[in-house]
Amino acid sequence: MLTIVFDGIAYGMLLFILALGLSVTMRLMNFINQAHVAFAMLGGYLTVALMQTHGVPFLLCLPLAFIGAALAGAVLERTLY
Repeated sequence: MLTIVFDGIAYGMLLFILALGLSVTMRLMNFINQAHVAFAMLGGYLTVALMQTHGVPFLLCLPLAFIGAALAGAVLERTLY
């Protein structure tokens, strides 16, 4: 029971720190930029897709997902953005 309480408090503090950092960043920029969130989601999707469909190990999926998201970002910056 004590470990569950400790884990809940630690997780709550982590969420607070993340929310505080994002709110300070967004306030200083004076606009909300969600493009970085889209590329983070793309990297996560690529990681899960490679692991489930092709059976690639997790530690190999991480650099592959990073490269895939970076390539998508480079293409979208040259064409769309």
